[in-house]
Amino acid sequence: MNLPERDLENLLRQAPQPKPPRDLKARLLAQAPASLSRTAADFSAVAAASTEGGPQSRGGLDGSGLAGWLRRWWLSLIPAAGALACAGVIGIQQTEIRALRATIETLKQQGSPTESGPANSDSKQTNTAAPTAAESPEDQEIARLRQTAGQLQAEIAQLTQLRAENNKLREQIASQTAKSGLTREETEAMSQARERVANIQCVNNLKQFGLATKVWALDNGDTLPPNIIVMSNELSTPKILVCPADKSHTAVSSWGSFTAANVTYEYLTPLAKDDEPNRVLSRCPIHGTIGLVDGSVQMGAMTNHPDWFQEKDGKLYYLPPGDNNLNSRGQK
Repeated sequence: MNLPERDLENLLRQAPQPKPPRDLKARLLAQAPASLSRTAADFSAVAAASTEGGPQSRGGLDGSGLAGWLRRWWLSLIPAAGALACAGVIGIQQTEIRALRATIETLKQQGSPTESGPANSDSKQTNTAAPTAAESPEDQEIARLRQTAGQLQAEIAQLTQLRAENNKLREQIASQTAKSGLTREETEAMSQARERVANIQCVNNLKQFGLATKVWALDNGDTLPPNIIVMSNELSTPKILVCPADKSHTAVSSWGSFTAANVTYEYLTPLAKDDEPNRVLSRCPIHGTIGLVDGSVQMGAMTNHPDWFQEKDGKLYYLPPGDNNLNSRGQK
């Protein structure tokens, strides 16, 4: 007989449910092994305690219950803790970035130039050249270096002019020598021309020497070099250290063979500060020509005007008439 499924389900629900014997649990425990008996007993005790209630009997999340919970879920808690730490770091970084952006915007607003109409090139040059009270020490140092560079360029131009005059005199002497049958006056004139060539060459040498000391001082805290050999990079050749009229010293072309016997000029300001323009830097014992700390050269000053020199505290100064101070930090 085919019954509908619903009727079959109702018949199964109405089936008799026999009750188990009262001693079924005891007989099952007696038949089970000892280890299973202890486990079943413990399970029964825990179930009973949880049924009775109370935080200590149920375990909850304290004591062994918390330790068990942590043992079960610690692998899941580690990624969650890492994610929370990363979120905190990212939040701090975002806060710092916003603060930096606000600072940059403030600085841009403070440092932006005011809008004005176009100015001509003359006014721009005047504003650039004129110093203002708001200039920083770096700007003042740059202006000073530019001024010094301009002075050095002017001195280089003078050296070039002296070299051209020297070459012209050499050509004149060579042309006079090529002539035969020179008179006495021509011979004397040629001798004077030779002396003038040597004197101009001496001035040219001292100019180059002073320029080298200036360049060295710019790279070393405005302090003049301690000796000549440390300026080998600034001096073009050691030949300029020998006066052309000096017969007792030999000029060399290589620094590798340079010694104290290859120098005519006297260097008087080792390790001095480059702030005393009237102080004598170098001198030629043959022509009496001197070079000053400011880079200028006075031809024959020691021979023609020995009374224009003054010595103070072991320092030699050149003071022509009308210049009564030493130009060195207010010394008189």
